[in-house]
Formats: sequence, structure tokens, C-alpha cells
Amino acid sequence: MAKANFCPGKNRPRCGIGGRSLEGVNNQVVFYVEASQTGKPIREFLKYKDISERALKRLRHRGEILCNGAPVTWRKVVNTGDKIILIYPAPEENEYLTPEPLALNIIYEDTDIVLVNKQPGLCVHPTLSHPAGTLAQGLLHHWLRKNEPASFHAINRIDRNTSGLVLVAKSSYSAQKLFRQRQRGQISRSYLALVNGRLEASNHYVDLPLAKCEGKTTKRQVAAQGQRAITSFEILEYFTDCTMLRLRPETGRTHQIRVHLAHLGHPLLGDSLYGGPTDKIARHCLHADQIAFLQPRTDEQMSFQVPLPEDMLQVTK
Repeated sequence: MAKANFCPGKNRPRCGIGGRSLEGVNNQVVFYVEASQTGKPIREFLKYKDISERALKRLRHRGEILCNGAPVTWRKVVNTGDKIILIYPAPEENEYLTPEPLALNIIYEDTDIVLVNKQPGLCVHPTLSHPAGTLAQGLLHHWLRKNEPASFHAINRIDRNTSGLVLVAKSSYSAQKLFRQRQRGQISRSYLALVNGRLEASNHYVDLPLAKCEGKTTKRQVAAQGQRAITSFEILEYFTDCTMLRLRPETGRTHQIRVHLAHLGHPLLGDSLYGGPTDKIARHCLHADQIAFLQPRTDEQMSFQVPLPEDMLQVTK
């Protein structure tokens, strides 16, 4: 996986991607049958192409499967060179997710995915306390303006006051492919953080289970009966009253990084929920700066990095 480097002085995101073209539109996927798959039913061929059983059933009942331009069932036997097209059903409307015009910092977009450098204070999707003005609603408006029939599938979620990269799939197909990558550990993410005090540790690996705090809807705590949570980190730089870290969560528990750092006695600056000082910044100092994954349609390696935001840079001065 690509390794991100700390680059506070740069104002542009860095990205890398191969040059293979994307055939089809976001609700259609094209495959060509290889010699090794000749003589097999389409159902087996598509499983070989990493299409899940659930997706196959959805295509069978609500979508369409074409072989060389003709509709077929998944029992159709394929031959070398056959062109298989999957047509996924159109996105369903969600009455709770209405398009809203929002200023979004879109780093990259193609047929299948969009990557946004989210500003702090913006929720990824609507909640009871924040039903409007979310990243999901802003992207729906963005696609509506482009007349593009995309749907919102957040592959990684970050807290409202965490800044940085959020990867979104634009169709059921790309979402399934990326969720499988996440399950297999093929998506690499890292965060930059400013923690209170001078953190000095010989062990840069935290393996502590997390559970909900009683009576709290979002707050978490280290608890023996909780779910396993693993975070690795490295110390990048010391400042007058804080330490900059790079963190890589190996699991994706709610508030994982925040709770682990607070347990070490070095909460994030600005993180009032977990005991961090708030005299220098009004939000917790956590920034999702790097992500690497495979493009869901082409399997090309993609990696992106964005610099530390201005409010966190000011804390270090």
C-alpha cells in the first residue's frame, strides 16, 4: 500500500492512478470472458469477477444481464470473448436524503467514485441532530446538477469535526467492490493528529477493546467486554505543548483514535468529549490525510494525500 508523507507546506493534494480507461457508465459494468472461464454459466463467471450473491439476486430481479447485447439469465453458458454487461437498477429516492447545494472540496471523481476533502463541522450523512447540510446531500446536488444518476455509499466515515478524505462509491457495484476491499484489508488509511503534551512511548501499538458509555449515545470507553480495536501510530514531531502523530487504525470502531489517545493520557487537542484542552482550537485535531485503494472497475492502484488544514497548522505555530 502507498505510504503517505507529512507535507504541511503543500497546498495541493497528491494523487496517483494508472491510465486504464473506464468502460461503461456508473450503473453498468462490462466484462469480457477469458479463455479460462469459457463453458461456465454466467452466474459462476460473475462470482469469479467478485460479484456477490446478493448483487446477483438484485440484478436477476431488478436489473438486467446482457450477453453480446441480448438479455440472458444467469444460467447462460459463456464463451471466450463474450461481452457481458450488467445493468444495475436506478438509484431509489430517499425522502430523508434531499439534494442541497454545498461548497465541497472534491479531490477526484470518475464513473465509480468521488473523493472529498471534508471540512470540519460537516457530517458525512444526516443524523437526528444534523438532518441537513451533510456531505451526502451536497453530493446528491452535485450529481443532480451534472444530470448523473449516482447514489451515495460512504466507504469510510469520519466524525463531524474530523477533517480530511472521505471515499464515496457512486453505485451499488462500486460500493460492493470497495466494501470487499475494506474487509480484505486492501484499503489503507492514515490520519494526522495533534495530541496534548509530549507523548513518549516505546510501544506504538494500541490494542484495547471499546464499548459504549452507559447513558451516552456516542461516547465510547475502553472496556473489557467491548469490541476489539487496534490503532498503530508513529511520532512525527514535537511542538511546545503538543505532539504530532500519524495514526493507522486497523479496525474501524466509533471514536477509536480519540478514545485510544485519551487512554494513553494524551487526548487530541480540542477534544472536549475525551478531556482534550480547547483553548487553542474549537474542534478536535484529527485529519484523515491519506487513503489508498483499488479502483473498483479497473483494479488500478490509487492513492491520495491532502495537506494539514490551516486551523491545525496554526496550533503548531
